[in-house]
Amino acid sequence: MAAPGPAARVLVPADRISTGAVAAVLAVGLVAPQVWWRWGVAVFLIGLVVGLPHGAVDHLVPGWFQRGSRPAARHRTVVPLGYAAAAAAVPTVALTVPACVFCVFLAVSALHFGYGDARFCALRDGPTDPAPRAVHALAHGTVTAVLPLALWPEQVRPVVRQLAPGADWLLAAPVRTATAVLAGAAVAVCCGTALRDGRHRQAAELLLLTALFGLVPPLVAFGAYFGAWHSVRHIARLLLADPANAPALRAGHTAAVLRRFGRQAAAPTAAALTALASLTALPRAFLTDGRTAAGGVVLLAALTFPHLIVVARLDRGEGRPEPGPGRPSPPRAARRAAAARSPSGRCRDDG
Repeated sequence: MAAPGPAARVLVPADRISTGAVAAVLAVGLVAPQVWWRWGVAVFLIGLVVGLPHGAVDHLVPGWFQRGSRPAARHRTVVPLGYAAAAAAVPTVALTVPACVFCVFLAVSALHFGYGDARFCALRDGPTDPAPRAVHALAHGTVTAVLPLALWPEQVRPVVRQLAPGADWLLAAPVRTATAVLAGAAVAVCCGTALRDGRHRQAAELLLLTALFGLVPPLVAFGAYFGAWHSVRHIARLLLADPANAPALRAGHTAAVLRRFGRQAAAPTAAALTALASLTALPRAFLTDGRTAAGGVVLLAALTFPHLIVVARLDRGEGRPEPGPGRPSPPRAARRAAAARSPSGRCRDDG
């Protein structure tokens, strides 16, 4: 099932940008692999910069699903404070128990990437049952967050040693073999399920990402994925979820919606860029080993944990009939009927 008209104005370009960019990076890696070996750190940093805006309006997201101005105003204060607390706490905890934090970060990233892509595909292609959606999330998350550890041990070892000296066991041969088998099985099951259900594009996209992370150096693969795939698709979800965008999208004014998002994301993105700029200001010798990637991962970790809480709220909001163009609110009578059926006598959509 294709996305409805207003939603397609956002989902289709995001789809084309993500698949086109990743395919281009993969093609260069196959034709001229030395290019990515030389410019890996630069691509990684560019990917971080391009991807930062996708979390820059997190302070607004909870308010989109609240009624009244007070809850929205409260979230605009609480969410930035949560980000500031995480920015201070994550590096401190990582220094105390680095191996534990690194493993948790990998698992959390896999879930975040996997379910984020599953949600995007549900908006684009139509919803699926929970089981296929979970398989999609597992396969996508494993490929993007864990597979590089199995296939590129020598390239990721400097990063692991800088971040979590006690996590070298993740690069041991038995663990890498088990990881590769798990990822391969998840990809096979997900592709088989997608093909069975007629979702051929989802299967092709998963194979494209598997090729990217399997054939392109990990810094380049992650930079391309984070900047051009994950963040672009997440921004598309945000544009659809913001109720203030609905009239402009119905009128076909996608550029106006993007400009509005740019204004909303500008200040938080600038703050995150300031932290990232501290990496690029270091001596060039520092930028040639795993320490640059390690610093970037610490920054991502500090931003990811509070971001996950906000995204969970976005996920719940997308499951409702109201938010987003193309998914109009049900008639008032239907809402009253739903409220009457509810054990509490109150429509759950009002929560």
